[in-house]
Amino acid sequence: MVKILAILELTVKKVKEPAFSLLFVIAALVGYSVSEMGTLAFTGEQDVLFGLISLEQGAPLLIGFVVILFMTLIVAIFEGATDIPKDINSRMILLILSKPVKRVEYLLGKYLGVVMICLIFFLIAAVTAYVTHLVKTGELFAFSVIARQFILTLVIFPFVAMTMVISAYLSDISAMIVTVIYVILSACISAFSVLIDMLPKSLEVVSIIHTITYLFPNYFYFFSSFRYGGIVIIALSAYAFSTTVIFLSIAAFRLNHRDMI
Repeated sequence: MVKILAILELTVKKVKEPAFSLLFVIAALVGYSVSEMGTLAFTGEQDVLFGLISLEQGAPLLIGFVVILFMTLIVAIFEGATDIPKDINSRMILLILSKPVKRVEYLLGKYLGVVMICLIFFLIAAVTAYVTHLVKTGELFAFSVIARQFILTLVIFPFVAMTMVISAYLSDISAMIVTVIYVILSACISAFSVLIDMLPKSLEVVSIIHTITYLFPNYFYFFSSFRYGGIVIIALSAYAFSTTVIFLSIAAFRLNHRDMI
């Protein structure tokens, strides 16, 4: 555990660099810009999006915080998809692994470091949005509303793990491109599966599409509305955890069998 934390500290130390200072300034600017956006809502029950994101119960999602999440995921792509390839290209990874550090420990440390950077970005933007809203309107967001926005951070954990898998196989630029393509495919397949569910179950295409969906994480789940006392929050947490473990296991297998020279 100490070795994992050491790699985490090494990764997070980059926030002291001028480029990262600028990144967090951008986070504050994003939070300020989106502070007065409304709630995410769909009124037509026949709308396809209504089938993907239902906002009938529970606290609503605020569009501003959804934008903040998307910006955070962009940071995750740049960091998660490039961190390991950069260490390999610079031979830094050979220096680290020459110490009594296992490759799995290196991976977990890098993963947790990137997750922490993303959480810091989200937190700075979210706090800025909250304070800006308070200053402009004199009103406080209800605790349930704020809690619902921060539950969106569950997306970050499997998303960063996904970028780590791709970066374990490809170089930095290639990893970023493939990550973006994979995310777009995930969204398309997840949306398409909703349409497929409207078809008769007897059609062979239904089972084929459902099989394909297992190869892509469904991030739409995290945008659903739910009651905090229900089973949904537990299911979402379990889904985020299990998806993260699967992605990190694949990344660990690749790193354990990859030539670092």
